[in-house]
Amino acid sequence: MKRIIGVINGPNINMLGIREPGYYGKETWGDIEARLVKLSGDLNFGLIFFQSNHEGDIVDFIQQNIEKVEGFIINPAAYTKGGYAILDALTAIDKPFVEVHISNIYSRGGWHSESIFAEKAVGQISGFQGYGYELGLRALTNHLKVV
Repeated sequence: MKRIIGVINGPNINMLGIREPGYYGKETWGDIEARLVKLSGDLNFGLIFFQSNHEGDIVDFIQQNIEKVEGFIINPAAYTKGGYAILDALTAIDKPFVEVHISNIYSRGGWHSESIFAEKAVGQISGFQGYGYELGLRALTNHLKVV
């Protein structure tokens, strides 16, 4: 049986390809997801995808998948600065996670550049648009293989 990783996207990631292409590019989430599925197969891992614009739904997804997944890739999006319930859920289950951002949150400044997740994540990838998810998947699978 393949080992499973959860991929979580916060608010508005479903709008990729439409929303602010100067920051987020023109790729849709479907484009990124298709590449992740292929890559995960090459790495011999399975993926479970979840996106929500609601913090409680993300918490529920994390809690409902405690036994299924070995780690998470998360783009908390607008919850990066204040999604404490999500962070609490991730740390409570003691599974490694990689934080991914499509845009470079540090070059954007203001509230975009503050992450409550970075301190608890095994790593953070920011600014490589959709390719950041592939980097995150490679990083997390490597982490899971050596831990």
